Amino acid sequence: MRRSLAFGLVAAPLVVIGLTHGAIAGDTVPAPGPDASLAEIEACAARNLPDAAGLVEFVVEAADRSGEVTTSRAEIRWRRDDEAHARIVLRVSEPAETAGTALLVIDRESGEPEFHLRLPALSRVKRVRSRRLRGPVLGTDFSYEDLDRLREPMDRADLRLLGPGEIEGRAVWRLETRPSPEDGSEYARVLTHVDQVHCLPLRIDLFATEDRLRKRLRASLDELRDVGSARLPARFEMEDLERGSRTRVRIERFETRPDLPAEQFTRQALLDAVAR
Repeated sequence: MRRSLAFGLVAAPLVVIGLTHGAIAGDTVPAPGPDASLAEIEACAARNLPDAAGLVEFVVEAADRSGEVTTSRAEIRWRRDDEAHARIVLRVSEPAETAGTALLVIDRESGEPEFHLRLPALSRVKRVRSRRLRGPVLGTDFSYEDLDRLREPMDRADLRLLGPGEIEGRAVWRLETRPSPEDGSEYARVLTHVDQVHCLPLRIDLFATEDRLRKRLRASLDELRDVGSARLPARFEMEDLERGSRTRVRIERFETRPDLPAEQFTRQALLDAVAR
């Protein structure tokens, strides 16, 4: 199953993609029980795929080891092409020194998605490869690999069900992936905790070698927002335990639309100062 969910992060809300992969508002379709199979869990999560197009406005607060916080504001737009592949554009509007930064993500039928980046100091767009970039993206605690991996935390060929568990007093299913050496991943394994009520990833733990916890992504289920038939966490946080830093994301606006103009989702569009 190679399928994109559709929104995302500045590094941050490309993750909304994975985290909005949740339950139907009002629970019109009952979630499977605690002993559900992997196929049943995937089906429960997949029933909340987003509409064909839309936008998310969000605020990112990146805190370093000393506690100093940098606040950014950005927007993500997405649409699906004729082959149902997602195209996602991120644009940073604040602060002034990074305003104009733009990122285009293009899903492909096979292989990793394409990342195209435009920085304010450059008059051109450059392509970046996620597997070669392990550092933080735009000053956050997300790497390019994180953006790719966390957009679709339950869409992995090597995904396996470890069984039920409990996180923060909530019943969850524990799902694990172990990247192969050929993947060139910075992680040895990824553990996803899926809430049994909402079919929503509650926490994602990313482990380095020797089973050392490297990063942790948490979604706040205390602030779920209904958007149409979907239920969306309005806040989530990525913590980098090695760097002693964390990035908080707050969703301020969420819209779905039948479609958006295809010309907004090209390399040339990244050179535009303002999203059309």
